[in-house]
Amino acid sequence: MTGTTTNIPRNIKAFNTFIVKTCAYLVLGSPQNYVRFGWSAANLAAWQAFLNQWNPLYLLYIDRKGGYTTDIKNDLINIIKAVIAYDLTNKVILKVKATSGLTSIDCSTFNLPESLSTPATGMHPVASVKAPDKTIGTENLVYPELTPIGGSEVKIKAYLNTKKSGRAHKPKGYDLLEYAVAVFYWGTGGTPTHATDSRLHLDHSTKANFKLDTSVFTSNLGTLATGTAEPLKLAVFFFRWAKSKHPTLDGPWSGPFTVQILQ
Repeated sequence: MTGTTTNIPRNIKAFNTFIVKTCAYLVLGSPQNYVRFGWSAANLAAWQAFLNQWNPLYLLYIDRKGGYTTDIKNDLINIIKAVIAYDLTNKVILKVKATSGLTSIDCSTFNLPESLSTPATGMHPVASVKAPDKTIGTENLVYPELTPIGGSEVKIKAYLNTKKSGRAHKPKGYDLLEYAVAVFYWGTGGTPTHATDSRLHLDHSTKANFKLDTSVFTSNLGTLATGTAEPLKLAVFFFRWAKSKHPTLDGPWSGPFTVQILQ
């Protein structure tokens, strides 16, 4: 793969995050994001097929005591090569890059420069200010890193910048990371687009770096017909920085963010 430029990670763990995150994101929204990006239904199906090939192999890869072999690692590398080749031929990420009104979440999902995002109409760039105290509201958004770790758990790290640099921590004067979350089957239409959706469970953490068991947020999963294989599960998250003593000064919600759930 030397000599090519791509936004697609070549590292196995980084690619896992990328393919899971992009597949989930493509089917969100109304119209769905893949339509907004100018992807065809065939493009979406091909991208999802790569994920379906990837998932069972990756589960073996991370099982170092049982399923891991050099052959599994090589198979994963070959899938990465195939995805890069598909992108170079079909220019699907270039289509994302050329989308009008690109958002910060679009950019972070597809590893595009944040500078490509367009501010919402009527908004102005926010000037740099000192960290907020306990009585001043914040415009800081939450930039989460979500990593599925098996057993329905998700590792959550919350950052103050799009680069997710430094250590995960809360802004000065904010003692809580508030989150709204629910689990849905993969491909479910009409997933939440705002934190006020009644299907979401609202909770908080006093830490910006923690593990969350998502198995208790599955009340939205429908009953499957007998003999039907269970689809992949997807957790939908929204986050904001919050103040336990000054709830009227909580920060703005950011999201939705999605992550695949590994059993």
